Amino acid sequence: MRLTLRSKRLTGVRLLFVLLCSFGLAACETTPWEWERVHGTGEQPVARHEAGLVAYQGRLFLLGGRRVNPVNIFDPATGEWSTGAESPLELHHFQPVVFDDHILLIGAMTGAYPTEQPVGKVIRYRPQEDRFEWGHEIPMSRRRGGAGVVFHDGYFYIVGGITNGHVGGSVPWLDRYDPATGLWEVLPDAPHSRDHIQVEVVDDKLFVFGGRRTSQGTGNVLNLTESAGDVFDLQNQSWVETGAAFEIPTMRAGQSVVAWQDEIVVIGGESATQQLAHDEVEAFNVTDETWRTWPRLGRGRHGTGAAIIGDYLYTLGGSGERGGSPELIDIERLKLPHSEPSKPTQRQTRSHQTWAPIVLQFRGPVTSETDDVNPFLDYRLLVTFSSGESQFVIRGFYAADGDSANTSASAGDTWQVNFHPPHNGKWEYSASLRSGHEIALAVAAGAGVDVPVEDATGVVWVNRSDTMPTDKRARGALTIENGYFRFANQENVSIKRGANSPENLLAYSDFDATYRRTSQTRDGEARATTAVHRFASHKADWRAEDTSWGEGRGESLIGAMNYLASQGMNSQYFLTMNIAGDGDDVWPYVDADTRDRFDCSRLAQWDLVFSHMQRLGVMLHVVLQETENELLLDGGETGRFRQLYLLEMIARFGHHPALVWNLGEENGPVPWSPNGQTTAQRMTMASFLKSRDPYDHAVLLHTHASRNDKTAILTPLLGFESIDGLSFQVDDPARVSEELRQWRQASMDAGHQWLITMDEIGPWQRGAAPDAESPDSHAQLRQDVLWGSLLAGAAGVEWYYGAQWAQNDLTSEDWRERESLWRQTNVAAELIESIFIPGLTPCLREPKLHCLQKDQDRYVLYRRANTSLALDLSGVDHWFDVRWFDPVGGGAFIATEEARVRGGGQTTLDRPPDKTKDWVAILDRM
Repeated sequence: MRLTLRSKRLTGVRLLFVLLCSFGLAACETTPWEWERVHGTGEQPVARHEAGLVAYQGRLFLLGGRRVNPVNIFDPATGEWSTGAESPLELHHFQPVVFDDHILLIGAMTGAYPTEQPVGKVIRYRPQEDRFEWGHEIPMSRRRGGAGVVFHDGYFYIVGGITNGHVGGSVPWLDRYDPATGLWEVLPDAPHSRDHIQVEVVDDKLFVFGGRRTSQGTGNVLNLTESAGDVFDLQNQSWVETGAAFEIPTMRAGQSVVAWQDEIVVIGGESATQQLAHDEVEAFNVTDETWRTWPRLGRGRHGTGAAIIGDYLYTLGGSGERGGSPELIDIERLKLPHSEPSKPTQRQTRSHQTWAPIVLQFRGPVTSETDDVNPFLDYRLLVTFSSGESQFVIRGFYAADGDSANTSASAGDTWQVNFHPPHNGKWEYSASLRSGHEIALAVAAGAGVDVPVEDATGVVWVNRSDTMPTDKRARGALTIENGYFRFANQENVSIKRGANSPENLLAYSDFDATYRRTSQTRDGEARATTAVHRFASHKADWRAEDTSWGEGRGESLIGAMNYLASQGMNSQYFLTMNIAGDGDDVWPYVDADTRDRFDCSRLAQWDLVFSHMQRLGVMLHVVLQETENELLLDGGETGRFRQLYLLEMIARFGHHPALVWNLGEENGPVPWSPNGQTTAQRMTMASFLKSRDPYDHAVLLHTHASRNDKTAILTPLLGFESIDGLSFQVDDPARVSEELRQWRQASMDAGHQWLITMDEIGPWQRGAAPDAESPDSHAQLRQDVLWGSLLAGAAGVEWYYGAQWAQNDLTSEDWRERESLWRQTNVAAELIESIFIPGLTPCLREPKLHCLQKDQDRYVLYRRANTSLALDLSGVDHWFDVRWFDPVGGGAFIATEEARVRGGGQTTLDRPPDKTKDWVAILDRM
């Protein structure tokens, strides 16, 4: 026998009642809580959609809809239909509201799809007289349709809507209309534009959920649905700040909305996610700010309304599929739950958005970081997320008290999983916590012994992400295609640009228990001071709405990431473990001598920074070890300690969509550092990452600087599928283009093209100098490294700070010291992104030029100041348009007297806007 429980735990009295009820020893209600079909008699209604439904004096009035329709009236007491007057014109896309002895239609549309026009006047329907009449004029500048309308304390409030039919013009407007005087007042705009909505008021607050930004003119009729909820305080006449709790679980538009007790009930709707109209019914409790699910409609519908009469909620009409058909005439009703209906035993969580993290916490056994039974090694949390045919098994981790970033706790009963859903919809999850000797390393699902956890199953509702551009996670997961980065939700390539220093970014004073051990600086590396980073100069870049932890900790590092992103940078390189390395100040463990227990609070604080970086669009370039400690874990093998380390990094941070794994800084043995991983060991490590990372993030290898070392280490890896690319290092800027072309072509010849990013430029002492040390505005870096790499097919550039400067690779505290470099890098990256077309590759005939070409259709070339630029166009029998671009200042393309050139031989491009400056030339086939 299965009992349906009302809550997570039943009191003794309630449990006794349920048992007595189930055995027939007590009276209990057995009627299921579900919608039922109502069959009316008499003259049947006109099938219609985009109509209005409202209750007046115990009867349902169905008005308007596409075409000119009569009013249809249903009396629930008798079950009879009757027919009223026709509307004076075609009226649709409105929310009717009862006022005194009539029904007002405010903000309706008229006409045919998609160029419907807003009606210029308020329309009244008088039920007792069965007639329509014109009301007050609506100001020309505030006319729209598809808005939400509600009456409160003598005024009508009109929210949102669209000004130009379905073509476009969705607005965030809020207006107040006095039906007694006709006065129309403009109130503050809502936080979000939306149309195809209905609204309601509870407790002097106006609630707006769902809707969309219809834009047939751009091909976005259905898909720009809104997840955020907006609330207007009618007493204070101001919009209230809302958060994630107000996000509607199922994003849709054209839904019906009613208020019941302390809940706003959202019924049906349409969206681009499914052909059928939505049948979901979801209710928002305005008191505790939570959503719950009500029974689904018997048939999904949109473009109608809902109304309450007596103990029942009614809906009728509308369309059964997205768009305009089939139009429905049936009536459904739902008994209102005057006592709380049975709730599922599964936990219902608030809605989320695709690619934003779902964080679930489970209560399990009380333990600690140092418990005799190791919570990191001897427990394993796996959570299975399922939606349709999609299924992900995600590893969780021990999270102490669940808030250790703020509390610095090292003990507690909380276990956590982080998951980023790749698509919207209903996701069901099931958690399994098991214990056993070193079970964390086990692959078999049934290994060990089951450990009960609370709320082990549940449902998560995921909406399509609509947070762009404020939250860059909306772009989806970072992927690799043909040697370039691309985000799943964007068509064009994304060029990486960012900082390769300080490599010990996570050696930060506001992270728990972070300090520097004795420095082990070697020749060829920067020297560290005794203090870890404070980044004090960037505290002013922190904003009040930004992340911090504890008592205002973390603000300076968060501010630094704000600054970096403000300069257009989208990547930051950092080590997660440099024990025995140059800085010797970063590790995930409880201490630097332990390899199987992790510091929960420090890692939670790291993740707060990582999450903020993701919102800003800054990629996490996660470097898992450095050249000095490649053999620290298992002698370089992927054994017990290395596996545990990698699994913990994946569990805690792998959910971030813009992340790449780097096997290690300067990976592999070389004469000056002979103790490094072998080819077989790095292959095994890469394969382990690929097999255990459910998101298939890219795996890169940071190369050594010299040509010979790269040849020895990289050649055996060509064609190896588990390594996706190279984090490239070159000791001489003049060789960047040549070497990058070499390895790009070698990987293609081997059948597995590598993505290559130019991440560390030599010589090691200088690297990328501060602006103050570069009076020529970084001319060589710009020419040979930035443009030399991008025009050789590189997927991006990061800047290594060198060793000789006060702000070096280990000690840098201020990203502003290289602001000119950030600006020029962003100029280059944005240009490549804007002009990139598939097949744009290094110029085959011009190995000495910085040049990309697409067949014989497009050429992109770099011209140094005071030099001649010659291009071999032999065999090309057509003309090209020539445009020039400033690689230092950016700006618009410039055409000169040499606006066209003809192919057929050696062509000299010798007429830039200013011969004394560097230029980029773009040639496009005419």
